[in-house]
Amino acid sequence: MPNLLTLQQVTKAFHLRPVLRDISLSLRAGEKVFLAGRNGSGKTTLLKIMAGVMRPEAGSGELAGRRMFSPDGRWRSKMAYLGHQPNMYPSFSARENLRLALRIRGQHWQEQPFLEALDRYGLAGREDDPVGTYSEGMLRRLGLVRMTLSVWLLALLDEPGSALDIAGTQLLSAAINQWQQEGRAVLFTSHNIAWGVELADRCLLLARGVIGQELHRPGEQQVADLLREDAP
Repeated sequence: MPNLLTLQQVTKAFHLRPVLRDISLSLRAGEKVFLAGRNGSGKTTLLKIMAGVMRPEAGSGELAGRRMFSPDGRWRSKMAYLGHQPNMYPSFSARENLRLALRIRGQHWQEQPFLEALDRYGLAGREDDPVGTYSEGMLRRLGLVRMTLSVWLLALLDEPGSALDIAGTQLLSAAINQWQQEGRAVLFTSHNIAWGVELADRCLLLARGVIGQELHRPGEQQVADLLREDAP
């Protein structure tokens, strides 16, 4: 099966300090890949670069046949990104925020799927409340609603389970598995190693600015031990 995504020799530094030195990786359609690494290893930076939020200093990439990091940003139409921040207007309601998000992506609004997704993620009846009144966990759930309504081939999820309770984490896992069944790829980070290795097909270990290890169906202890070995 051809690769959906390919990155080659991506680098990034902050204040002359290299964070990503030489990142090369690939993902196939229908893959769930866990990006693991210690705090400060560059996981968030890498996802932001892939999502077009940051620019790399060097390197190239291709997503679904489109060149990444191009000035027109066209590759981003095939991608969905859920970062640490909700990126929603606090004074807007859930409906207003998601209508705007889909409009930016060039998608038409459909009320019934919106209401069904709200119900699925435990937010029914809160569609007209300003999202500034939502808890952090509710905002995470609303981010999953946005991803459910959006059209994409690759999802980048940065600590998607943070602030979610047990029920929310189960909904997140179910959503990721459903996206895989639909042939879509997911690259995610998590400090919950047990959850990450249970969910993923592969695990990539980011350390010292490179993908140091690639593991297929690893165990929790194996990943934890490797992360400890990579400590400075």
